[in-house]
Amino acid sequence: MTRYTLSRLLQGLVAMWVIVTIVFFLARLGGDAAALLAPADATPEQIAAIRVSYGFDQPLYLQYVDYLRGIATLDFGQSVSYRQPVVDLVMPAMVNTARLALAAFAIALVLGVTFGAIAGVRAGTRYDQAVRGLSVLGQSVPPFWLGMLLVLLFSINLGWLPAFGSEGFTSLILPACALAAFPLASIARLTRSSVLEIVARDQTLFERSKGVGPATLMSHILRNASLPVVTLAGIQLGAMFSGTIVVENLFAWPGVGQLAIQGIQARDFALIQGIVVVNTFVFVALLFVVDLSYGWLDPRVRAIKTAVKSRVEATVEAAA
Repeated sequence: MTRYTLSRLLQGLVAMWVIVTIVFFLARLGGDAAALLAPADATPEQIAAIRVSYGFDQPLYLQYVDYLRGIATLDFGQSVSYRQPVVDLVMPAMVNTARLALAAFAIALVLGVTFGAIAGVRAGTRYDQAVRGLSVLGQSVPPFWLGMLLVLLFSINLGWLPAFGSEGFTSLILPACALAAFPLASIARLTRSSVLEIVARDQTLFERSKGVGPATLMSHILRNASLPVVTLAGIQLGAMFSGTIVVENLFAWPGVGQLAIQGIQARDFALIQGIVVVNTFVFVALLFVVDLSYGWLDPRVRAIKTAVKSRVEATVEAAA
């Protein structure tokens, strides 16, 4: 397990390096970055000052080295619009985004797995048809439209929940539900398909013939059906962290999404770059956790990885 963990960690670090490198070069392919950051009526002297302040006057390789050094030390530069270090702005906003994303993920995972598992073992019933219909609806409704409906119903008409802000637990309910709709539907559909496949296997039929209890049988079914669900859940959680812009702006939630919109409007280069790097790190870290969960859920994954690596090492040694 240690070798498997280290190999996945190395792959995650390489993926992180590739992505931040792409971000660095894409940010400089649009022409003179200083001219893009400057106001429309900026003078050449002001543009030159911006170029010096951001280090754009240095050779590209020196800019790249400084960029990597800053990422390694969590130094993303100074925000022009806020006059503060970028890390001091992004980290509190990321905490708020994490609160929203984790709340939505908990709703999506618990309800999605529950509805999908029951629909899988009761295939063809009205319950199964209802779950499939609601899943298609959940994947079709845009989050901003669902959020407006929730605000109209629970905030304006009923007055039960606040429409915006981040004061207390009640402020979290509506944005979390709006954000959870699509991943809940996706997880429910995949869980149903995976459970249907496991139920039809000879192993499950044998357990039923042996008189295994319903609770034990369901735990075995969910364990065997969990690998694709874990993969999708990890991807959906990463998408929630990086895709909360619409929901956060709709509900005035002070997270990374709202901060990104403000940075784009203010042409705050350092702030936008820091947000992209932090979101990338969160996504790669979540995929790393998902990879580790494979080895815990299915030891065959570790055995296959180890066997393939041993075969490659033996081939290299024989060739040498």
